[in-house]
Amino acid sequence: MFKRPALLFFLLVTLHTVFAQSQVGTNDKFADSLNALLSHTTKPADRFDLLNKLVDHNDATQGNFQGTGFGLQMHKIAQQLNNDSLLAISNNVIGNYFSGKGDFATALDYLFKDIPLAEKYNDQRRISSLYFDIAEIYFSLQNWEECLKYAKLGGDNLPEKSSPMYGFMASQYYRNMGAYFLQQKQPDSALFYIHQLEETNRRLKKVNYVMYQLTQSGTAYWQLGDNELAEVYFKKANALTDSVRSPVILLIKGENYIPYLLANKQYEKAGKYAIQLLQTGEKLNNNGTKLIAAGFLSTVYHNLHLTDSAYYYLSMQSALKDSVLSQENINKIHALAFNERIRTLDEDAQYKKEEEHRQQNIQYALIAFGIIIFITAVLLLSRTIIVNEKLISFFTAMGLLVVFEFFNMLIHPSLAHLTNDSPVLVLLALVLIAALLIPIHHRLERWLKEKMVEKNKLVRLAAAKKTIEQLEKK
Repeated sequence: MFKRPALLFFLLVTLHTVFAQSQVGTNDKFADSLNALLSHTTKPADRFDLLNKLVDHNDATQGNFQGTGFGLQMHKIAQQLNNDSLLAISNNVIGNYFSGKGDFATALDYLFKDIPLAEKYNDQRRISSLYFDIAEIYFSLQNWEECLKYAKLGGDNLPEKSSPMYGFMASQYYRNMGAYFLQQKQPDSALFYIHQLEETNRRLKKVNYVMYQLTQSGTAYWQLGDNELAEVYFKKANALTDSVRSPVILLIKGENYIPYLLANKQYEKAGKYAIQLLQTGEKLNNNGTKLIAAGFLSTVYHNLHLTDSAYYYLSMQSALKDSVLSQENINKIHALAFNERIRTLDEDAQYKKEEEHRQQNIQYALIAFGIIIFITAVLLLSRTIIVNEKLISFFTAMGLLVVFEFFNMLIHPSLAHLTNDSPVLVLLALVLIAALLIPIHHRLERWLKEKMVEKNKLVRLAAAKKTIEQLEKK
């Protein structure tokens, strides 16, 4: 049976991701300035940057949905520039759009194939975003195990705390984890993440995240049986309606407030919000929103003993459920998830193999370096061996090569990370290392030659003294 709490969160995912890609209203001066710049910008890379800023801004402010224009424009520019990093961003935006429309199979197709692109450039902001978006889709599908798995992966891949996007991405993590534990009826665990969301938002000062925090708090205290405190939080959330200036407020009430009203038998009030929810779904042509609203209205009219209306919305709910969660789409999703697991396993195996090979090479380099040092020490300390300068040059040159190769193997993973595996930058870095090692090599070679010459003189002098002593005895 399709459980209502999952439907509630589906509403959160649907409207949140749809609104996140849209332009905000005319009273948003920042968005207006970005749109003005966009209209006068022709350079593809600059246009992509402005579109991306609009997407991020709208995701933070919850603007009004206007279509897929952003994602399609960004995708076209990324292909034009043949830039995988930009392609990863555009795929994320398009995947969110299809998720918002309830086409989970297509959304996961974009999001899963986007992960290797984001990992290629070690884009933590993008990687965490992809995992959070995937987690939300699995939440909607009531696959709690996969939902928690990808939510945690997103949390493990948050940007550095020094990144300007850290607070924004961390808020998504806390919001998702709070929603998950509320769904699992574990309010104490949920409150831990809700408090983290509140703490993070003190720095962000985003009204929409205050709304999430208040409504999730209300639900948590309702589950704990403290209806009085739950009512306080819900009233605070309702008071922010005008501040948010977005239809997303309907989704937030739908996710948390309407079930609370139904549980407290406030059917007329619950019906009012459910009608608003249905109208929003019809306006956006969003079956997910309409599905949840129909379920609420069926429950409302059933409890008001209006049988015909209850049956009407129950039938609507059944038809919409078949549309949103058809078996064909579920099969596609399972296939996509299986392919992603195979890709992850293959990458893990390849990484492990490469790491073992690198460690083995490092050991070989250390052994070779140790042998060279040992031989050099023997030549230096020996009281009988006379060494010419060519042999010293050979050993110092060999030592230089071994040391260079050792440093190369030791720092290559970090070097690849810092340079995004750019061949030119890696080459420049290796040239810089060589430029530092060569003067050291020359000084070491000169020092060794001086020591060897001095040692050779001492060996020859000792041999001459010994010869003279033997002659004197004869």
